[in-house]
Amino acid sequence: MSRPRKTKKGKLTRREALSTAGKIAIGVVVTGVAAGVGGYLAGSSVAPTKTVTETRTVTAAEKTVTKTVTAPGTTVTVTKTATAPTTVTTSAPSPTVTGPITMYFEKGWYPEEDEAKKMLVEKFKKEKGITIDLSIFAEEDAHKKTVAGCIAGTPPDIAFVRMWDWIGQELAWKGWLEDVGDLTDVAKEMEIFDWALDAAYLWDATEGRRKYCFVPFAIDSVHFTYWRDLLEEAGMPTDPDEFPTSFDEFTNFWREAQDNLWKKPEHKEKVYGIGWPSLGGIGVNPGDGWVQIEHILAWYGWDPVKPEGFVLDTPENVKAFKSTVKWVVDQYEAGYMPKGILEWASPDNNKAFHAKQIMSVFNASMSIPLYWYGEDKTAYFEKSASLPRMPAVAGERGMNIWITYGWHIFKDAKYKDLAKEFVKWFLQPEILNFYMKAAGGRMFPASKAVLEMDPYWREGKTDTGKTDPHLPTVYERLIKGPNMVTVHQTVGYPLNIIDCPPLMACQKVITGELSLDEAVSEAIESWKASVKSYEDKIKEFTK
Repeated sequence: MSRPRKTKKGKLTRREALSTAGKIAIGVVVTGVAAGVGGYLAGSSVAPTKTVTETRTVTAAEKTVTKTVTAPGTTVTVTKTATAPTTVTTSAPSPTVTGPITMYFEKGWYPEEDEAKKMLVEKFKKEKGITIDLSIFAEEDAHKKTVAGCIAGTPPDIAFVRMWDWIGQELAWKGWLEDVGDLTDVAKEMEIFDWALDAAYLWDATEGRRKYCFVPFAIDSVHFTYWRDLLEEAGMPTDPDEFPTSFDEFTNFWREAQDNLWKKPEHKEKVYGIGWPSLGGIGVNPGDGWVQIEHILAWYGWDPVKPEGFVLDTPENVKAFKSTVKWVVDQYEAGYMPKGILEWASPDNNKAFHAKQIMSVFNASMSIPLYWYGEDKTAYFEKSASLPRMPAVAGERGMNIWITYGWHIFKDAKYKDLAKEFVKWFLQPEILNFYMKAAGGRMFPASKAVLEMDPYWREGKTDTGKTDPHLPTVYERLIKGPNMVTVHQTVGYPLNIIDCPPLMACQKVITGELSLDEAVSEAIESWKASVKSYEDKIKEFTK
């Protein structure tokens, strides 16, 4: 959670400023009244006699004339000094730079989100007089266009692309990103979580140091959603408070639910209890599969980020790696996962859940339940639900791993200073809250101030008068923890997530290519080899 913040004496935080705005306005009125009283006293008959000396410069013969005029209670001395005519030359004011800022924004999942982007651009121009040239692209297109611009020396000034959580480290490593450390004070005033700021602290190999490479404002995690009506049909508890907290018992809960459901012919071999992790997309975009299996690794105690670097082969980490791969293989081979999960990439778990081919899903955004909010509110409010806590191998609450997103400003950009002005403007509670709500709850604000100012983040969708069984669970997980940043943002350099060695190890054991020990050993060694050049370079930087 965020550390206590110290502010300079007399300085208000942004949240305090919002709550005291009315008091400040009243203070201005009081000050004006006081000034009026002073003016009244200065003009009254009881005011003390004053002498006012006024000097004027005129063009005439060179001489000085002093004239004293006495009025009741006041003596005025006017001194006129004559000089030769002079010519005064003034320089024209420098023109104000108003952009346009070039902004790349990934396309939203909802029309309202993209409309909100356009409204932000117009509002910023109206308030600051600075123009933004906004381009909205599909996520991968925004990334490709940005990389091409960086190579050519013509990057955008500022961009937001969600997939940069796991490939943005490459942009930082190559020296393409501006140091935005001067904006961290603004972020802290917004009570951006400390661990979200840590996720933005990346390595720049061209400068040989870590620096703040983006300004975080949004976070997300993997969320566990299930079909309540299928559990009810299977004769199982449907309230998340009734679910086991132990990971082993939690696993058996879903196996039992499938067993019960398969007693009915219409469900046998058609509906599966466990729809996670997705095991496909390796070498292209493992997406959900990586963050799903990273959670399981963490529950088993995997902790590879050490002061000396990315350390995979400690006994504890090897044991956690083996336990995770074994768990996946056991569920698959026992028939509690659909056979097609070996090929599932990011969208496929969504499709399987929507078709009710799986009872439970682990998804890297709230997009699955939010789909049903738009399509069928009964399915959203009554037939499905999400977990307010993760299962744990030890303890009652499993680790939540968070992904951080933010504004990236580019080092070679033409108007990077104006882009920073936009970020300062954007990081106001009411502005950030407006955009995050327009995104439909697909991401959560990284700001504790925003989370606390609007009941939406605690209560979710309330338009039907029913209790939201989904969005409030994100708030509870976030506030109650435990929380950590995803490993691929913690190390601060490109971690080769695209080849995802843990998923590859699962694949090789399931297909019979390697034994469990062989697959884990190969995965660890291949992962170590893929990051060795980065680790060696960082050791040079830190000598």
